[in-house]
Amino acid sequence: MQMHQYKALLTILMLSNFKLALAQDANTFFDTLTPGKERLISSERQLQAQDNVASVPIYFNFDQKVGLGHQGSTKYTQIEPWLPYRINSDYSYVVHPQITYQSFNNFDGYSSSGFKPVIIESFFTESNETRLKNSFGFGPMVQIGTNMPAMYGSSQNAVGYSMGAIHRSEDWMVGAYAYQSFGLGAMPLNGPSANNVGFQPFITYITKRYGNITLDCESITNIDTGAHAYPINLMGSKLIEVGDLPLLFTIGARYYTVNTNQGGAQGWGGRIGLTYAFSH
Repeated sequence: MQMHQYKALLTILMLSNFKLALAQDANTFFDTLTPGKERLISSERQLQAQDNVASVPIYFNFDQKVGLGHQGSTKYTQIEPWLPYRINSDYSYVVHPQITYQSFNNFDGYSSSGFKPVIIESFFTESNETRLKNSFGFGPMVQIGTNMPAMYGSSQNAVGYSMGAIHRSEDWMVGAYAYQSFGLGAMPLNGPSANNVGFQPFITYITKRYGNITLDCESITNIDTGAHAYPINLMGSKLIEVGDLPLLFTIGARYYTVNTNQGGAQGWGGRIGLTYAFSH
């Protein structure tokens, strides 16, 4: 898909969502959300400390201008569930695995697909029934390398720590997630090490009835080389139903303010996603 066609499709979808929201009957705004929809609204980007609510976001992403000649493109699908486990009445343990399958088209002549390294963050966090609170989490993380070319990421395994902090009010969530990983074993002969620092600040406005709007930055820096990327995402989410199943549909645009990774994406990209939430 050409970039101008992608931008046109993105614009049409965003305008369609806006018109659908305006077209809703005004009386339905005050209807009580079903438990499934309420879980979707309240679970998005939280440490999940207040309820045993698991959410499973699945994102399809598109980036352009990859490779040293900036002539290629890449598509990748991310599955990033948030899985909370209640330890006792005071504490919970949240596991956040991130699995990414990526394909490249003409990365300096290379076109293929495979898995990026799997990252598993986790957080010990305080349990609390109120939703109007500050949430903090800290715990171990691991990275499992894959035997793929360097553009997919490091082939090293790694261990480290992850942390998160969120302030949530009735309409807003503001917070950040971060991790630091330390590569295990010898340095890779081809490709970057797994000595990285990831930092993801975000701000979310919750529209209650329709979904939410999020602005975030998924930055990552390699400690050894100093290579770094600062992609900024602006995403809008809307509640939809497939049969009786409530889902959160997300569409957004991404812009790489900086990307010094060798052959890393430049300029504009996009994201489409679906999130399912359930109590367990």
